[in-house]
Amino acid sequence: MTTLRMASFNLFNYAVPGIFWHEREGGLTYEEDQWDSKRRWIAETLAVIDADIVAFQEVVSVEDLRSLVVQAGYPHFASVTEPRFLKNDADVFVNSTVAIASRHRIASAQEIKTFDRIIDQTLLDRAATYSRRPLRCVIDCPDLGPTVVYSAHFKSQGALFNDEIVDVIEDWDTRIDTFFVERMFAGIDQVSKRAAEAGALYLQVREDLKADTEAPVVILGDLNEGPRSHTLSILTQADPIFAVGSTLWTDVPDAHRFRRYTHRLYDAYALPPHAELERPVTYHANKRASILDYAIVSNGLNPANPRHRGAVVRHEVFDAHFDLDQPRRLTSDHAPVIVTIEPRKDEPAQP
Repeated sequence: MTTLRMASFNLFNYAVPGIFWHEREGGLTYEEDQWDSKRRWIAETLAVIDADIVAFQEVVSVEDLRSLVVQAGYPHFASVTEPRFLKNDADVFVNSTVAIASRHRIASAQEIKTFDRIIDQTLLDRAATYSRRPLRCVIDCPDLGPTVVYSAHFKSQGALFNDEIVDVIEDWDTRIDTFFVERMFAGIDQVSKRAAEAGALYLQVREDLKADTEAPVVILGDLNEGPRSHTLSILTQADPIFAVGSTLWTDVPDAHRFRRYTHRLYDAYALPPHAELERPVTYHANKRASILDYAIVSNGLNPANPRHRGAVVRHEVFDAHFDLDQPRRLTSDHAPVIVTIEPRKDEPAQP
């Protein structure tokens, strides 16, 4: 019985030299020597983390990454959504995509773009959709069986808006007043977008679990929110349940109480015992440090579930590069997050 290791790895602008990041300015692309150094660091990191499945974020040069991971020992690769570039400049990307590399066969791969149910039940605009569409793969994992693995990258933080809105205002008092209002609107937009993405992805996982509530499902990604954020609670549904409608939870029939676990998802960090007194950060740049990257799993991988198919036995953050005295572009401003899953050795208990 072998363990499985799965990782989330934000690559920070994986774009070949000559492709610019967001705008065409000096320095917002890689020099050839910088690119060689970055690719070498990624290959070395993949060897160190030794994951069987890796979910990547901030991918622009998809075919170049495919070549890198094949050479690193990952013969199976999927990325189905194209990155987006400026309409008037094909060398400037405005949005990256995600990918998954695996040592084991990827049976199917699809982009997730369904947002309709979220729109129908909330105040979101009809045009709302994922900032970067998640990738859903079904992977044939040894001893665990078909496993659904997502690579996700939620809406970026930062209340950004079109500078021209304020640049055209000549009076400085009015310009500054307008700046604060526009930044407020942009802040509402980015927070609500991540909440909606979390809800839409939760509903997608519910579909995965409809036929089999113990099926192994793993979400790997940069979710751009902290562990105690409302966005994470929307995705995991980990908030306490005190009542179902007007019925107190203590009055719910015993035969149905197990559903409080099957309809939840779990932050993998909380499942195995930890020696750390403080959770390691996964993002470090511009004098900011925070936890943005996760492995989220279904109840089928929860070791406390008597019917689990596998159990998360370890959670790690590989952050040694944060201490290196070199620009983040040569490595990444994120740290890979890795979970180790141990398939069950005996038959699951019956409900």
